[in-house]
Amino acid sequence: MSPLPNSLQSLRFIRLGTGGFGAGPRLRLVHRLVRAHLANRGKTATSFGEQLVLIEAVLRIPREMPGAIAEFGCYKGMSSVALSLAAKLTGRRLLVFDSFEGLPEPGAGIHHLGTHQRLDYKKGDYAGSLEDVRTLIARHGEIACCEFVRGFFADTLKLRPPDETYALIFEDADLVASVADVLRHAWPKLADGGLFFSHEARDLEVVKLFFDDAHWSSTHGTLAPGLVGAGLGLPIDGMKQAAFAFAGKKSKGSCLGYTVKRRP
Repeated sequence: MSPLPNSLQSLRFIRLGTGGFGAGPRLRLVHRLVRAHLANRGKTATSFGEQLVLIEAVLRIPREMPGAIAEFGCYKGMSSVALSLAAKLTGRRLLVFDSFEGLPEPGAGIHHLGTHQRLDYKKGDYAGSLEDVRTLIARHGEIACCEFVRGFFADTLKLRPPDETYALIFEDADLVASVADVLRHAWPKLADGGLFFSHEARDLEVVKLFFDDAHWSSTHGTLAPGLVGAGLGLPIDGMKQAAFAFAGKKSKGSCLGYTVKRRP
């Protein structure tokens, strides 16, 4: 079960006032997100703090940067609620890519970078039906700016318009092969300077994908971009948490990392 909304994180977000959005719209956004979390406890794979980071990233996208917000893997739709609120506020579309049937058959094993334990995924894990996701977003988010793309990423991304552009990507695909599919097909559509967020920052085999120069050179003609937060995750609760982790003390950290698309 994800933690309840954190009042300190909310206050920091409201007081930031960046991206041209002051305290008023930020307060209203936080209020809606808090209500969504309180009404849907245990129905999200991303924490309230992680969702605030994603929202802040959307609000900071330069207005002149083209493209939609693209989400790959939405589970029950709570992260989609958060992204839809930000998309509406910034006048962008949110593309929600998911099988809506859960994970495909797992392939290569995945190990947690902190505990070294194997993560045992099963076919059908993290399933949320399209109807349930739509209902959740309609109740708590902004359904009008959403487009839902049903199917596995390797199939659906090939069918997208060739000129489609993404201003920000949030990937929570879990499996190595699924993340690789998103990187292979969606990365070329990410605008220069766009952020690519991954929710697998502490998963060894997924993290390796972001540092494999040979793979990136052959696939995209560029060096691997790396991943900020690899191994630890972004310090969502502040730098104190990161300091605890580096000191060998127990810290939950986060699962969120990001990279930036640069020109080759």
